[in-house]
Amino acid sequence: MPTYLCHGFRWPRPLIRIHIILQNLDDAAAEWLMAPPTTATLTQNFHTLYPELMASLPSLRFIEQYDPADTSAKSQPFAYVCDQVHEVQLGVDIDEVRGKGVANEAWAALVDLRDKIAPGEKVAWFVVVNGDVERWAPPTVGLLEGSSAGSGVSAGSAISPTSGSGSSVGREEDGEKQRKGFRKWFGRNSLRKSKSMRDLNIDESIQSHPGTPPSLSQTAPGTAV
Repeated sequence: MPTYLCHGFRWPRPLIRIHIILQNLDDAAAEWLMAPPTTATLTQNFHTLYPELMASLPSLRFIEQYDPADTSAKSQPFAYVCDQVHEVQLGVDIDEVRGKGVANEAWAALVDLRDKIAPGEKVAWFVVVNGDVERWAPPTVGLLEGSSAGSGVSAGSAISPTSGSGSSVGREEDGEKQRKGFRKWFGRNSLRKSKSMRDLNIDESIQSHPGTPPSLSQTAPGTAV
């Protein structure tokens, strides 16, 4: 359960969500800023928006307070934006840490950054307790899109007509259907031909001997005489 002594300001969660939406930061999770992809995305975004301020804040970090036993809320009402972070192991002399002070340029840059993203918040020293630094973070949009694209490729390759196993099975099925079609077609033609020859012989016999009934050998099977 890490405990931090940090210098910075609180960033209210609603303002975090608004910033991420307005900046279109798909890889940032507003509910947990300590997730590595979120930290990297926000840091890069700050460098793009405020390059002069970030030049004076090389060690800027985002810290979250978290109690694993508190299941009433999915996130805390704010996160911390800090230019100095000291992890407390067993104990720490607060006066010694604070006595080192903060450089004037870093202080001025941090105040300006506070005015831009969290106006009205106090810049001060805070003790922050985090019960689980590596807690689960919600999936980002980029991750979801990557998963969808990956599943689509695998599914498509499984049914692709150019794939190895799928194409051989398809060709065997098509060949079997074609052979059945040929047998069915030629069977019908031969049946029609045999019937037409018998009908022709019967017609010739009737024309040559109009008073004589056709013989049984010339009568089609199943024909009444």
